[in-house]
Amino acid sequence: MAINLQQPKRLLTLSLAVTAPIALVEVVAGILSNSISLVSDSVHMFTDVMAIALSLFAITMAARSHSGVMTFGYHRAEVLAALANGVALSAISVWVLYEAFLRVMSPRLIDAPLMLAAAGIGLAGNLAVMFLLKHHAGKSINIQSALVHVIYDAVSSVAVIITGFIALHTGITVVDPLVAFLIAGLVARSAYTIVRSSTHILLEGAPRELDMQQVISTLRQLDGVVDVHDLHVWTISTGMDALSGHVVVRDQMLSQSSKLLDDINKVLAERYNITHTTLQLENEQKVSFRRTATKS
Repeated sequence: MAINLQQPKRLLTLSLAVTAPIALVEVVAGILSNSISLVSDSVHMFTDVMAIALSLFAITMAARSHSGVMTFGYHRAEVLAALANGVALSAISVWVLYEAFLRVMSPRLIDAPLMLAAAGIGLAGNLAVMFLLKHHAGKSINIQSALVHVIYDAVSSVAVIITGFIALHTGITVVDPLVAFLIAGLVARSAYTIVRSSTHILLEGAPRELDMQQVISTLRQLDGVVDVHDLHVWTISTGMDALSGHVVVRDQMLSQSSKLLDDINKVLAERYNITHTTLQLENEQKVSFRRTATKS
């Protein structure tokens, strides 16, 4: 497994090395040029940095063995970090919206050449990272997630460049806070999605893309399965779902039960990408006896 993860890990590490310094350049240039849209774009790029860093963290943790009291390893640390970052991004987006509102009411002069230079560097960095990741996005969910963030940031960088050209050639600066509104909205939307997803995972909710009734129906259709109950599915970390449940089976030999268990795990892995399972097999006769006794 560690070998298969080396390529995505190298790509994400290189992408992080490109995006993090550019995000710092943009925020400094945004403050010096007095451009709130460039500052908001730097915040948006920091969401890229966070997404890439979390994806890299997930890959690194997936390659480590679980030992000691942390039986699931430190996969949940990724979720906690995402939640903290989502809350921070929410606060920052509110500040950007407030600053943009003040600048709409009272426009300020902008150093357009500095703004254009920094935004151009940001766009170049985004395009470079997109080129690095696009050929491997279909092979890794972590790289695919990072690529989506970078694409959105490239679009916002283009908007900032257009704003810079308008300010440079016409002297109109009110477009700057208007673009900041747009980018801050994108950041707020990303922050909301991160907080919602992280909270859902921490509350042990079933994966949103999973239809629990369909999973139960699929298992009941397997030859040898009489019923399924107390089924639980939850997410440990990105791309890592777990399942536990009780499967009622006909009275049969241990070797048959073992084969049935293999069939169940194969279906769960192939159809639903669930590979971490804990299943308890129950004899049909004992379950029927317990249910009859309870009714009486």
